[in-house]
Amino acid sequence: MSVAVFFQRMGLVQRLQPIQKKLDKKMFYENAKLNRSEKTVISNVIERIELTYLLTPSNINIQPFKNEEYQYEGMMFITVRLRESIQAKKISMIEKVIHGSLPNPVVLIFSFNDLLLVSTCVKRLNLVTLNSVVLEEIHQTPWIDITDENKNVNRFIEAISLKNVSFTNFFDFYKDIDMAVKAFQDIDVVGLYRVIKDKEKHSNLQSIIAEMKSLEREKNKVKAAIKKETQFNKKVDLNIELQKINSKIDELKTTLEEIR
Repeated sequence: MSVAVFFQRMGLVQRLQPIQKKLDKKMFYENAKLNRSEKTVISNVIERIELTYLLTPSNINIQPFKNEEYQYEGMMFITVRLRESIQAKKISMIEKVIHGSLPNPVVLIFSFNDLLLVSTCVKRLNLVTLNSVVLEEIHQTPWIDITDENKNVNRFIEAISLKNVSFTNFFDFYKDIDMAVKAFQDIDVVGLYRVIKDKEKHSNLQSIIAEMKSLEREKNKVKAAIKKETQFNKKVDLNIELQKINSKIDELKTTLEEIR
């Protein structure tokens, strides 16, 4: 039910008939060259892998895109229905296998009970091996209740709604959805769900977010060092260093708020 609501709120149901074609797990075993443990995970925890929607220039008014690095001639929405709740590392393994096995851009929707997790990954052509792709960074939302009146969930659905994504070509179409998914990963840093489509502003936003995440990691290291340190003078120095990091984070937060 939650998957159907997702596609309805996105606007696909109103435009296209779903395919709902079951995909054989063996296809992914062979393409991804999985080890025995990975095959066992996929066999045991996945109830069904389904090609729910296939978008092509013949059924939706979006043009293909191709250059030396990227080839986006269509797009898949694949639903992965799970039998049980699983650890994040198993989700990461499954999404990497499915994204890597299919040359076309894929929006993965994991489903368990009434919760969904959406995964995207921009792919570029492998210039060494023909008919294969290189995965860039995989992005994913947290587990979300699509029927919940949650502010961040509503903003996410609004961002990926067909009325708000680019129809210029499949690359821009997919990038808009990928950007919306990644925005969920940035909430802890940014403080709220925000999608900035202006290229220059988006680049600045991502640079600041990356710097803030780096500072947060450094901050945690210093805090751990303070707990272990027994010498008073060294503790003082570490606390001064911690204050400097906090000040820098506060400055970056102010800069983030100015990006609109």
